[in-house]
Parts: sequence; structure tokens; C-alpha cells
Amino acid sequence: MVAAFTLAAGADAAPLNPATNIPLAALPAACGKQPRGGDCEKAVVRALDGARARLGLGPYVLPRGFVSLVPARQWLVLADLDRRAYGLRPILGLSAGLNAVAHQGAAANTDPNPGPYLQSVGAPALGFASNWAGGQQNALIAYYGWMYDDGYGGPNIDCRSPTDQGCWGHREDILSFRGVRNVVMGAGSVGARSWALTVVATATNYFHLTYTWAQAEAAGAGRSGGG
Repeated sequence: MVAAFTLAAGADAAPLNPATNIPLAALPAACGKQPRGGDCEKAVVRALDGARARLGLGPYVLPRGFVSLVPARQWLVLADLDRRAYGLRPILGLSAGLNAVAHQGAAANTDPNPGPYLQSVGAPALGFASNWAGGQQNALIAYYGWMYDDGYGGPNIDCRSPTDQGCWGHREDILSFRGVRNVVMGAGSVGARSWALTVVATATNYFHLTYTWAQAEAAGAGRSGGG
């Protein structure tokens, strides 16, 4: 189930949320046997593309070897392709320090709180937004829930009425900080059942990045012939 409580300091509202949830359809048996296997992950990618089509968007143009990427890198690629679709600046990349913060959140089954870490390293943060999800077989399924099944009537426990502020909160976190140039992500998981990410906006490009959107683009993300 997707967690409801979302730490979001300075996060902008999403440019566009779906009118209704787009629940994930039944997945193939491979997802029960090998959820990180290629057959399962490709099935979830097809579902992600289908959800995008429902919103009038084209399919995700993924980099080469996408299904073999570690979950954190998969999330960065998907998030930046979604941000591009709505005219937002991309998340620059992944930070090892923020990955550790996200891992702590996943271990505690809660939204990561990068505040203490940012203070300890003197990072000039403008704000952050964080998500947690539990029970999903792989990172792509968790991401699907955040982006397409996060409104009223779905598994988001912070959206128990159509007017709750938490409705589509996880999606809005991924699409937050639309006008900020320096946005960095941390992502982590524990086992295959607890997933967490944090998106941090800073005044300057403070963090050393371990994987960047530029690298993903060089491998074909968002380009004709990627996949």
C-alpha cells in the first residue's frame, strides 16, 4: 500500500493530475515468480505506457538496458521523463547521501526525512518532498502507484475523501519544484517490499551525483531509438 504521509517542504502542486485513478491491471505470473525479472518489468512498463496514453501522452522512451538498471536509476529515468512531459526541469541525478537517507526511510517503513542530513552537510536546501510505498513487488509497480493510482478510491491512505490534501500527493512530489534548476533525488529500498525516495531542491548544484539524467539521455532516454 502506498503511504499517505508525505514530507513536502516547498513542493509545488503538480501541473496536471489524472481525473480518476488508473489502477494497475493484473500482471503476468512472472511477477509472482521473478518480480525483478525482465518479463515482469516489461509488463509493468507496458502498463505505465498505457496509463500515459490515457492521459494523452506518448510512451516512455527508455534508455538502453532500462530493466537491468537498479531501482533508483529506474525511478530517476521515469521521473524525468514525466517531468519533461509537463515542461518541468529534470531532476539532475542521484546523490549517494540522499540514497542513504531514502534507504533509512525504507527500513523504517516511512517517508524519508533528509532534513537532518542536509543540515549536517551544510547543503543549502530550498525544500524537499518524500514518498514511501510498501508491499509492491518491484520499484516500477511502486512508481506506477504513485503516479497513476494515488487519488480518491485508490490505495493512498491520505486520500480518504475527494478533497483530502493528500490526494495525488505522491505524484505531486515527483513533479515538484517546477521552477528550480537544482533538484536532486535519493532512492532506496529494503528487500522487495519497502520503497522510498526523496526529492531535494537546492540553491546551488551542491551534491556529487552518482548517476545523472545526462547519462540516461546519453543511453537513449527520451530520444528516438531509446528502449
